Amino acid sequence: MEKFVPKFQGAPWTDGARALHVYAVPDLRADLRLAGLVRECRAAMRPFPITRLDDDTLHCTLDMIADTTADRITAGERGDLVTALREDLAATGPFEVMAGSPIAGLGGAFLDLFPDDALVDLRERVRDAIRRTRGPGALRHDGGRPHISLGYAWTEGSSDALQTAFRRISPSHAPVRVRAVELLDVRFRLRPRPGRQSAWELSWTPVATVPLAGA
Repeated sequence: MEKFVPKFQGAPWTDGARALHVYAVPDLRADLRLAGLVRECRAAMRPFPITRLDDDTLHCTLDMIADTTADRITAGERGDLVTALREDLAATGPFEVMAGSPIAGLGGAFLDLFPDDALVDLRERVRDAIRRTRGPGALRHDGGRPHISLGYAWTEGSSDALQTAFRRISPSHAPVRVRAVELLDVRFRLRPRPGRQSAWELSWTPVATVPLAGA
């Protein structure tokens, strides 16, 4: 496990910079089994150098608007993007996937999501809306397999030891309902940690919620 460093346009993030993201955000008040799994994962991560995401910042990244930083995207341009998302998701209804097992990754920890067919389709529809409003240059990141981020490493640690701790969690899976997508103004900032270390911490300001059809 290595220190997590967010990137923008292929370069390390600038402290305090903001970018628009589209996330699927789980609702732990409704998905109680997921809430229980997240609590168990947080307990397993406690001895490790990981900044754990709280209930309000758990997320599954669908994509980032990466042609420019959020401060340069006007209110009108944001409105155009919201309109495009609503149009492109108008025929997409809510769906359920399984979260888990928890995985100790290179830069922290996350919950795998499966089956991912509906999530991949949702991500492509989101990308279509971004491409139509911002152009192809706004899509510069490959999010890999869909997952829910649990926390980010702030220095080196043992992924094997964390994975061993995760293996003790049972049940290691929980259903999660995807009911909407969120357009968010996301900021990463560096915060101090012990031993003169620093950690990247995520926060966001909501821009718009786009419910899926019938949600």
